Amino acid sequence: MDEDFKSWVERFAAQLTVDGERVPFERVLAYHFDEITKLRATSGLTWRSMASLLARAGARRADGGLISADQLRVGYARLARRGEKATEQSQPPAAESSGGL
Repeated sequence: MDEDFKSWVERFAAQLTVDGERVPFERVLAYHFDEITKLRATSGLTWRSMASLLARAGARRADGGLISADQLRVGYARLARRGEKATEQSQPPAAESSGGL
């Protein structure tokens, strides 16, 4: 396994808990969004593979269950859509036509 990916998996799993308190999965996923994008583009791993590696690193949901491939995929897609909306909203509005004045 690539060292970048291994270290990412370990960091992700560790950041799900702070001083014994659970951190929401979506928050940790958002923090790692750019790195996940890069790793998915370069590693060739599937969502299922990533979920399996996270499970081996000890990553768990708040209820103690495993983080599923679908949970990763859907959470990532939601964050990507939010990012697109934020980008659209931060762009200046298109110049209005003068209407033939």
